[in-house]
Amino acid sequence: MRIFLDMAPAQTPVERARLTYAFRLFCAVYGHQAIVQSAESGNADVWITYSKPSKNGVFRRIVKLANSFKARDPREEAPPPQAFAAKDQATVLVHSPVEGATPDWLGEVFEWVSCADEYSISSRDSLGRIPFRDTYAGRHGLDLRLPYAAIAMCFLQREICKLIPAAPAQPASPVHDAGHFIINTHDVDFLPLDRRGSVSRLAKNSAISLLLLKSPKLALRQLWKLASLTAGGTNPFDQVPQLAERENREGITASYYFIPRKKHPKDANYSLDHPIAKHFVRLVELLGMEVGVHGSFTSLDEAGGLASEFGLLREQGFSPIGERQHWLRFTLDRLIPAMEEAHALYDTSVGWSDRAGFRAGACFAFPPYDFKREAPAPFLEMPLAAMDQGLLPALGKERGSFGEAAEVLATSRRYGWGGISLLWHPAAFDGVQLPEEIGETFWHLVELRSRWNDTWLSGQDFLNQVRFRYEDVGFSLDSKSPVRSFLVQPDRQRPELDCAIQYDSRD
Repeated sequence: MRIFLDMAPAQTPVERARLTYAFRLFCAVYGHQAIVQSAESGNADVWITYSKPSKNGVFRRIVKLANSFKARDPREEAPPPQAFAAKDQATVLVHSPVEGATPDWLGEVFEWVSCADEYSISSRDSLGRIPFRDTYAGRHGLDLRLPYAAIAMCFLQREICKLIPAAPAQPASPVHDAGHFIINTHDVDFLPLDRRGSVSRLAKNSAISLLLLKSPKLALRQLWKLASLTAGGTNPFDQVPQLAERENREGITASYYFIPRKKHPKDANYSLDHPIAKHFVRLVELLGMEVGVHGSFTSLDEAGGLASEFGLLREQGFSPIGERQHWLRFTLDRLIPAMEEAHALYDTSVGWSDRAGFRAGACFAFPPYDFKREAPAPFLEMPLAAMDQGLLPALGKERGSFGEAAEVLATSRRYGWGGISLLWHPAAFDGVQLPEEIGETFWHLVELRSRWNDTWLSGQDFLNQVRFRYEDVGFSLDSKSPVRSFLVQPDRQRPELDCAIQYDSRD
């Protein structure tokens, strides 16, 4: 469907840039053709407008949005949310319209996906991260298991369906036989380089299980593994090849993120110049998995830090295009320029380590918004919806870790074709670091993927299949990436609505 975005004369250049970004993203998710040039507006099937309806006698299908979005400095907090409900769907609005007007759904999309409010937060936790309690959702008690940006898009599509009843209510997948994409990822924080290091790590895990997780059973299991390892038994941390081999047998791909260098005590126990570490990276690639960068603890603290880590992997003969920040230690004002400098094509850091949900209100991939340039960043964010550690609060409750993860995936399916990432560390399996239920949850989700029409794949495979959706609406991925030429052009699947049969005699 061809949709034209019509701005109001009073809207500022910044407001136009931000709303156009949200409009292009909406079109990418739903499979619409985005029209932003007035000269092409006559070809549009629907207009989304902020202007007053024209009285020149020309019939158009128009969605009139309230002009309630006002650009603010991102260092300023967002207004408090206001409850909004219509029929079977409830949400909150950052910008409330006047009574009777249609909310500015594009403005709502922008507020969430840009994470604009996070730029106003100066507090940091002990690891240098933005604390959840200080975020927009944390301050106002919002449930981040709801993807507020996707819900805003859903409301906007409903307005379009009122004009063209034959229009699909759900976003059209870029690939006709793939209903819902899940980017399967693993952060490799520990490798079994020697027996002494593994013994020390098991002892540490046992203490954490007893004192922090309050699980004597898990602590005893880890002590038993420690005793076995000390006696010459199999190293329980040798999980990377087992995990990749089973994924290969299951017919799914995954992204394995390795830390290229060790500069801080909170980094991994390895660096890429260690021969055993090189062996693991090469083995993962040989098993058909993607090798990416796990940005080190200090990778964003100095200019060129992340770019140099991508460079280290490339010097070893690998072709990384994606990453996730170690400990999820980032702020977007630092992450975006670092990703651009590295010529990376995607990131998977936007999420929380202690809870499941949608940090940017998005259950879809999106290019982050760069406030310095007032333009989209040239890479995709594949937001982190759930990780192993974030499911710990669900243990012991009625639905457990599986129910918590399954609910997040079901919510994502409800609003579209996905593009979210999941994270399980290799050490999260078999009770080595976390309760066994956490590792079992991962394989249960994998086993149910066909029933749920989920497609599990690596970040690079996802990018291969869907990037045209974003490029077709005007987003640009980094053309300077050293490995962009290795990406495969997919067969395009863009269902077209035959709008002609919907037109009446006035058209």
